[in-house]
Amino acid sequence: MDQKEYSVPHLLQDIRELLLGIALILFAIALILLGLALRNDFNSEILYWIAGPVVLAYGGFHTWNGWTRREVIQKNDESPKQGK
Repeated sequence: MDQKEYSVPHLLQDIRELLLGIALILFAIALILLGLALRNDFNSEILYWIAGPVVLAYGGFHTWNGWTRREVIQKNDESPKQGK
């Protein structure tokens, strides 16, 4: 593995992005459900229905970015033996 491109801090940063995205998606679901619970109060319902999808999209972006940023490729450093 290439030390510069696939180092541990870079992989940990990808894991952090993935976890942040999942947390934001869960928070967005909570906002949307809170908007459903507050149907009687029109002003708060609109606020939650607007903020929920925005946070959901932002969380989806972070999750996608953390999931697809790097591709780990395993390289075999041994050269094939000739003559067998």
